[in-house]
Amino acid sequence: MSNDYSVSGNVDGWCTKCKLELAHTIIAMSKNLPVKVKCNTCNSQHKYRTKQSGISKPKSAKSKSPARKIKTQEANYNDYISRLTDYDLTRVKMYSMDGSYKKDEIIEHSKFGVGIVLSLIQNNKIEMLFKDGPKVLIHNFGLGGNPKFLVS
Repeated sequence: MSNDYSVSGNVDGWCTKCKLELAHTIIAMSKNLPVKVKCNTCNSQHKYRTKQSGISKPKSAKSKSPARKIKTQEANYNDYISRLTDYDLTRVKMYSMDGSYKKDEIIEHSKFGVGIVLSLIQNNKIEMLFKDGPKVLIHNFGLGGNPKFLVS
């Protein structure tokens, strides 16, 4: 890339609207460097940027989320284990959408395994804690579930 810049000349730069490195027309210069440019693709005017900038904050915020999620899952898992060790696992009910469940009841799900009911959500959903983390499941389906899915 040549350093011979001039107003109304072309330069490759980062377009903040297109989010791509594209050709721009130089609008203003300072000390023989482009300061303000116009994107030849979307016609937006902005400061000249040689590369993508200003995205470090969103990436760092995203990188913290998985760590928080892992800590939360570990805490949930430890809580899950402590509740299950105090319960007689021979009295575990098998999960069914038609079943009715109460808070702190132990249920066995065919896919997720043994879990505990954390809370009742509305009158047809429960939040359960399994080894893999919390899940929201349907219950009381035959007692007022969606008529579109009911078999007549």
